[in-house]
Amino acid sequence: MAKTMMGWSLHNSNTWSKPLAPPPPPAAGATCSAYSKSASPQVHASSSPVSQKSSGSGNNPLDTIRAHYHGSTVFRSPQESQTIIPLTANLMQLYYAYFHSAHPLCLPPQYLAKTPPQHLTIVLPVMRFIASFFATTAPTEAFRAEAEAALFSPTSPPPKNGFTVQALTLFAIGLHSDNDQERCAEVKDKAIEMALDLRMNLRDFSESSTDNTEGGKVLAECWRRTWWELYFLDGLLAGFHQKDHFKLWSVPCTVPLPCEEPDYGRGIIPEPHSLNQFDDRYFAAEQTVFSSFAYRIDAVRILGQVLAVGQDSNPENQMADAADASLVNWGLHLPDCKKELVGKDRRIDEMLFQAHMVINASTIYLHRPKSSLASSVVPDNTSCTPETKYSTATKPIALHTAKALQAANTISKLITLPCPLIKHTPFFTCVITLAAIVHLSACSWLLHGDEGFLAKERIRLGVGALKTLEEVWNVAGCVLMQVKGVAREVFSLQVPEGERFTGIITEEEVNRYIEEERTLEIIGGDADYHGLPSLDWNGEL
Repeated sequence: MAKTMMGWSLHNSNTWSKPLAPPPPPAAGATCSAYSKSASPQVHASSSPVSQKSSGSGNNPLDTIRAHYHGSTVFRSPQESQTIIPLTANLMQLYYAYFHSAHPLCLPPQYLAKTPPQHLTIVLPVMRFIASFFATTAPTEAFRAEAEAALFSPTSPPPKNGFTVQALTLFAIGLHSDNDQERCAEVKDKAIEMALDLRMNLRDFSESSTDNTEGGKVLAECWRRTWWELYFLDGLLAGFHQKDHFKLWSVPCTVPLPCEEPDYGRGIIPEPHSLNQFDDRYFAAEQTVFSSFAYRIDAVRILGQVLAVGQDSNPENQMADAADASLVNWGLHLPDCKKELVGKDRRIDEMLFQAHMVINASTIYLHRPKSSLASSVVPDNTSCTPETKYSTATKPIALHTAKALQAANTISKLITLPCPLIKHTPFFTCVITLAAIVHLSACSWLLHGDEGFLAKERIRLGVGALKTLEEVWNVAGCVLMQVKGVAREVFSLQVPEGERFTGIITEEEVNRYIEEERTLEIIGGDADYHGLPSLDWNGEL
């Protein structure tokens, strides 16, 4: 019989009997391991962060966020007036201040605060682990071990329900950000396995597990977001490692689309649109504006089309033509109100930001193998932009070169938007790296004059952004070194037949950018604008 809370009912809470084995210690000399401060998550029980509560926090890990809710739950961006921002914050506040908007699958803070703690024993340790990245003094390794214990304890396996799927999805994102790609893939696959076992891919899961109360509608929306966030994660990881598909792309799905972010935050959940309604929008008599989250989902669906094409350099490939048409159609059919990433309130629409990020990365994945641009030669297991089958002997096609360059330029423009870089998804690091590699290739032998100068500045912009993100996400430090390795490869490649060397950047210049470029600062902002959080951890959970 289902358990009820606040008028909500949870699905099957059977325990999961096949926990993952604990991760092995990193191999000596493993690539980029020096960049992961959580490379060895095993710690003694005495160092558990849960036991480090302040005297005022009590035994309930939600006490601090409940206390904060009585005051204010509005977390402003660092570039806004600092006078109303507290100097310190607990981990839950840091999570909602800096991470939730990028991956908004957890309950809004006021609903999380009302949820009985026994339903959150699995997801809370993972939220604290992710929040610890934003707290320079927090023991991230200990928080990671705490999350591992909650999810994969052989003696106390977690319940098999939506909250555990949510925790696994979040943990996989955190592991990617901590540059543990192998473990990330394992956890992501386990999240998919559990989600499909629970039939979260069907509308009935979210609809039948709730009632028609306000709290029930919010929980139903939470389950929809959990499924689609897992779909987003599965697609992006497949793209970064250039797989020919991602598992959830071909899974039958009737899950309705999420609502707009402000509606979810306020708990005002409208009747959700279906995926069929979204797909029929091209021919509808009247234009329907869908949520920004819906356009983000569609971007990942198109990425699935691109990955299915593979790295075939045949210019007559019809699957490639269809994927290209989908990429172009995505932008052509955006409603007018969704064409601007900055709203009237001067805030960035993060879901649209990520949608554009995915569309432009997909454009590069599709066109770069057919272009005259050099490819990355970094191995799959250590890179956001793994080895391709591209050969410089392939006859280059100017159209594909132009489209890949245009997409890389657009990604560079995303870096300059008026929003702290650390508030974007950590997956942005891999997309910045992809654009930097394209610009490196173009500068080495293709561009000159004004075009070459602009591409050179975009490389500096990408390097500065990665150095900024390195302050929070360990994966950014790793890919910085990979960019240096790609630069060596690019400059060692032979110029394709029929081309002449006209590049305006040298390998020495690229290396100097990586070694010396200061953390990115935009004129008119301060160090906190793109750098470290302005909220310091107060030692509380």
